[in-house]
Amino acid sequence: RSYGGPVFSFEVGQYEVLPDESELALFKGVTEPVNYQQVQDEVTDVICESCGRNMVIKYGPHGKFLACPGFPECRNTKPYFEKTGVACPKCGGDIVQKRTRKGRLYYGCINYPGCDFMVWQRPVAKPCPRCGGLMLRKNNKDVCSNTECGYIGEKSEEED
Repeated sequence: RSYGGPVFSFEVGQYEVLPDESELALFKGVTEPVNYQQVQDEVTDVICESCGRNMVIKYGPHGKFLACPGFPECRNTKPYFEKTGVACPKCGGDIVQKRTRKGRLYYGCINYPGCDFMVWQRPVAKPCPRCGGLMLRKNNKDVCSNTECGYIGEKSEEED
């Protein structure tokens, strides 16, 4: 009888795992190697400051980033931020989706060192009907970010 668990070799101090019959049955008909497909780079309208080429979106171990397509000569990279399509109420720049060090999503201005605008809820493109302020998506409702206004509306259909 074959045993599928770890087998210990006490003389050497190492162990090996022997596969059982159910695991071996998965690979019985496989004779050719796995074909890996290369992911095509997406060209963006962002211009590289070093060489003037259009930067491309690459995929790394920590997510997407912008890189120069002339890699060996030019090693310029930038973080990739997903735009929400909403303007910052403080400076007018784009509000983008970012992550904290612990991985929690938040939305902040793309001009971060100069502008410190930040919200935890997703901003909505339409302004508040009462005060004209920024609307946020909170629990499937659109809520005004201005605490004095306090407007709460139904979720807009064109978003999401």
